[in-house]
Amino acid sequence: MKKTLKKLMVFFVFVFIFSAGQKVEAKEVYAHLPGFDVTLNGIKVDNYSSEYPLLVYKDITYFPMTWYTTRFLGVETDWSESTGLVINQTGISGDFNFYNTRLKNANSYPVSIPYFRIRVNGTDIKNEREPYPLFVFRGVTYFPMTWRFCVTEFGWDYDFSHQKGLVISSKNEKKPITPQKPSDPYEAYYDLPGSIYYNGKYYMIRTNGKNYRLFSRTQIGNKYNEISSMQIKDFKQQGSKLYFASGDSYYSYDMDNEKLERIAKDVFIKDGNLISLGSEAFWVDSTDSTLRTKDNVKLNNGAKVDRMEKQGDYLIVTFVDNMDGKYKLMVFDKKGMEIYKTADATQNARIDGDTLTYFNVEIMRNETIKLN
Repeated sequence: MKKTLKKLMVFFVFVFIFSAGQKVEAKEVYAHLPGFDVTLNGIKVDNYSSEYPLLVYKDITYFPMTWYTTRFLGVETDWSESTGLVINQTGISGDFNFYNTRLKNANSYPVSIPYFRIRVNGTDIKNEREPYPLFVFRGVTYFPMTWRFCVTEFGWDYDFSHQKGLVISSKNEKKPITPQKPSDPYEAYYDLPGSIYYNGKYYMIRTNGKNYRLFSRTQIGNKYNEISSMQIKDFKQQGSKLYFASGDSYYSYDMDNEKLERIAKDVFIKDGNLISLGSEAFWVDSTDSTLRTKDNVKLNNGAKVDRMEKQGDYLIVTFVDNMDGKYKLMVFDKKGMEIYKTADATQNARIDGDTLTYFNVEIMRNETIKLN
């Protein structure tokens, strides 16, 4: 995978670029998957699971200009901030690779029309004036497969029919397609849905169908890094930290400091919902619905939790109205310290800023409590 990622030439669009001292915003439009077959040099493209599928915009099919896809058709590309995107038909040969992910694409996606400089075979392209402008999707530049580009500029054979769909054949020397052995242990891994973005990186669970691992991926360069080799099938984010269970323990990962820490052992956390406040953590036991600390200590005499919710810097916990516990409402601050509790039954408890409000069922009126 490392070799593949190094070769993947991803041309990132800048949402804002400087032109004549002013910022210019990229225009966003929508493109969709083609409803017909696309065959390149005799190979039918799987657009439904490719990370960079061919797309259709204004009834024109668009082609992703990655390292492999361009070289497979005899075209080379280069990118820099000073020269922009440079595209040349050179007759180079390359392997077929359309970056299958095993995840099904949606039917349509937003794409961005860039304003950086573009040159094709030495000629500047005024993208803002083009009837079929180049656009950017998932960090990769796409160009329109019109007669002008396919035949005139790149010298490809170009044909479309309702029976065969779009058929493109280039004149560069074709490399034989041979299966390759994975170059690293994670070559067969693919991303599961549910990734999150934080401070320039994506975080996701990746699997090979048997093992499940937590990874990060850089926004620029798409470089993967395994965070943990433990079996991890899901995680939750709270601010700069990720929380997840593995085996009989619960862990946190600090995305700022890249620090992995076990915070609870021999626990059964209901819905995987653990809330961290300062050096303390709170969770509801899935076996008896009691409120526990990270040291697995029961709070409120083992009363059953009705609701546990983090609001701002505070944690609100309400309990089932029975005789098990002394308190029906408890509030903890950002350090994990208990700062308010009441034995009265309550409804609609919430915190706005530093003010707690709730309806007191015992006296049938609203209560307002200043927490600081």
